[in-house]
Amino acid sequence: MYAYLVRRISGAIVVLFGISIITFLLVYAVPADPARMIVGPKAPAAVVAAVRAQLGLNLPLPVQYIDYMGRLFHGNLGTSYIYSLPVTKMILQRIGPTAWLALWCWVAELVIGIPLGIYTARHARHKRDYIVSGIALVGISLPVFWLGLVLLYWFGFEIPIFPLGGSGGIQYVILPGLTYGITGAAYYTRLLKSSMLEVMGQDYVRTARAKGASERRVTWRHVVRNALLPVVTFGGIDIGYLLTGVVLIEATFNWNGLGMLAYTAIQNDDVPVIMGTVMLIAVGVVMFTLLVDIIYAAIDPRIRYD
Repeated sequence: MYAYLVRRISGAIVVLFGISIITFLLVYAVPADPARMIVGPKAPAAVVAAVRAQLGLNLPLPVQYIDYMGRLFHGNLGTSYIYSLPVTKMILQRIGPTAWLALWCWVAELVIGIPLGIYTARHARHKRDYIVSGIALVGISLPVFWLGLVLLYWFGFEIPIFPLGGSGGIQYVILPGLTYGITGAAYYTRLLKSSMLEVMGQDYVRTARAKGASERRVTWRHVVRNALLPVVTFGGIDIGYLLTGVVLIEATFNWNGLGMLAYTAIQNDDVPVIMGTVMLIAVGVVMFTLLVDIIYAAIDPRIRYD
């Protein structure tokens, strides 16, 4: 187990290092000049040059990257070009609302997707399976922002049950959660159905049926429990992504979270904020993936030797 952990953690570090390089290069490949955006389009060239020197933008790109990584290792994500605030402080202010929204979006996916996956697996290749699978396919194909706007129009304006966007308590997360749940549940439905159909063909399931176990007991005790492993993997990656900002959901519902912070930073070419949010997203996804791998290895010791 120790050797497995060392391999997985080393791989995660390499992945994060590679993401930092790629993100840094992509951000600086954008033709926009952050110094010009800070001082304005009419500022003299000398002022722009002074700002570039102050921000270190006149240094060679490898030197800028080394300086950034040096600050990052000390927990310093830099200062926002636009707001002149520490990026770490800005991110910490947005984590709470994003975590609250992400939790409800994830719960909505599971509440919708898992029962549908079980239902379609139990009625595989029947008319009801085709109907539910078709509905799931439609759901996965719907653009998040379009569905969000439709739900906002009907349940925020026509039938004013919920608020028209904004951040807050439970009444504010129902529509965003439902939007993401409808569009994301199809992944869980299809994944669980496929996993359950595979488990249903195993010898121990046939043995349980031969011993006279009821279909309900076979489904829940033998099939569902063993078919949930791929769902756990996908769920860990999914919540890692959700916790670090759902840009379209937050933009559609005017949610003051990490997604909106990243969206605004990209519009303003605010490099420190872009790098900070991207690295946070990367760390979140990698850490949750690593956690799922560790749980897998604890459940099934054979994985440790792969």
